[in-house]
Amino acid sequence: MKHWVRTLLEELLWSSGEVSEQVRKDTLRVIQLFEEREVHEFRTPELAKLADRLEECIDISELSNHMWNLTTSLGFQDFAIFVLSQAQGTSFDPRICTSFNQKWINHYIECRYQYVDPVMIRASQADGWFLFSDLPTSSPMVQEFWCDAAKHRIGKNGLCFATTRLDGTRVGVSFSSEHADDEIKKIVQLNVFDLRFLVQLATDSFCFCSAGPTIADDILSVPELRFLQVLATSPNPEDAIKVQSPFGPNDSLQASIRNKLKVETVFQAIALAASRGWFNALPYSTQEVAKTFPPL
Repeated sequence: MKHWVRTLLEELLWSSGEVSEQVRKDTLRVIQLFEEREVHEFRTPELAKLADRLEECIDISELSNHMWNLTTSLGFQDFAIFVLSQAQGTSFDPRICTSFNQKWINHYIECRYQYVDPVMIRASQADGWFLFSDLPTSSPMVQEFWCDAAKHRIGKNGLCFATTRLDGTRVGVSFSSEHADDEIKKIVQLNVFDLRFLVQLATDSFCFCSAGPTIADDILSVPELRFLQVLATSPNPEDAIKVQSPFGPNDSLQASIRNKLKVETVFQAIALAASRGWFNALPYSTQEVAKTFPPL
């Protein structure tokens, strides 16, 4: 349904008592005709052009630029596309594409806000879209999170879309702003149906552009999981295992992993970790963020 058409027509229907019954019936019929059309009609030519560009993206940098244009054209401040859950046998590089400032990104990762952020938590639970203002805020941890975000000029109002793809991967796309919630609701009222379509295109492009090589209990430490992930995504794991690991001495890491998982080789450990989706439990790292720097 073309939501902007419905909004305008329903305003005609219900805002005036002088509309005749015949006009009311005819207007409802127009709404029905739009609902039955398969071709998506965008509210503006600019949004239609952005849809074409999003559909044709060939890399993350191009996607970031188009998402930044979409974000600012609609009146939002920042956007983020992020992997919530990887399907078995998939990997992404990067796992996040965003316009958030670098200082906030570093702070977010350092504080592991991935596990506190109410937007990510809600998006992980079900598909669909929601407003940030609909999220619970009574938790002291959530209140602290939003206060911290405000210090970095990150808006606490906006909306988020969550989509589970056919392979089981779940991706979230959020738009945020420091505007008041009433202003966000006005933007959403006219654009949410266009945004649903655009977000689907952005999600498809993100998964295409960031898809990595095939490869996620929390029994292992983060350095151990990182070590296995590096080996799992390396085109030559036999050579990679000989290179000094940034996560600790290779021999110690391998011994610890084999002992914890009761396996004979780290390659068996990789197979076990990949089959059970353990790499999804890893917190985001700065290397997994594709940053869009807004123009000054």
